[in-house]
Amino acid sequence: MIDIHILPKKAQNELIDFYQFLVERYRTGQTKNKMKPNKDLNNITAFFDGYNIDLSDFKLNRDEIYDR
Repeated sequence: MIDIHILPKKAQNELIDFYQFLVERYRTGQTKNKMKPNKDLNNITAFFDGYNIDLSDFKLNRDEIYDR
């Protein structure tokens, strides 16, 4: 067993995020259906849906950045 509680909070969060990434990547279709939907993920997705902006016409001007 890995004791992540001895790590700083930021490192703990990184490990948890990586674990969730691996679970999403490697679980089978049967396991996927049995798992509960992630409530936090739904909340985060709903929050950012309001900020979807079309940046297709955006062009980065590097000279302008360096002038500041």
